[in-house]
Amino acid sequence: MSAKVTGLAAFTKRGAVQPEISAATEDQDSGTGRQRAKKEVVALTVRLQRSEWERLHQLAVSEGMSIQSLAVRGLNRVFTDKGLPKLAE
Repeated sequence: MSAKVTGLAAFTKRGAVQPEISAATEDQDSGTGRQRAKKEVVALTVRLQRSEWERLHQLAVSEGMSIQSLAVRGLNRVFTDKGLPKLAE
C-alpha cells in the first residue's frame, strides 16, 4: 500500500493522484468548521526579512501610500505584463 501524497507535495509530483475529499472536509466547507477565504475581502500574509520590510515601509512612506497599495500596484504590473486583467483596487 502506497502513502497518499498530500499538501504541497501533491502539486510537485506530476501524475500524482488527488486526495479524495473526506466528509470532514465537506463539513468544514459547509460552514461548521474553519472559514478560510469565504468573505468578500480575503487577508493575505507576506513574510519578509526585517531589513526588506524596512525598505518596503520606507518606500511606502516616501510615496505617501500604504504597503497594501504598493502590493496591489506590483501585482497589477505582473498581471498586465502577462496580458491579464488588473486586480480590483
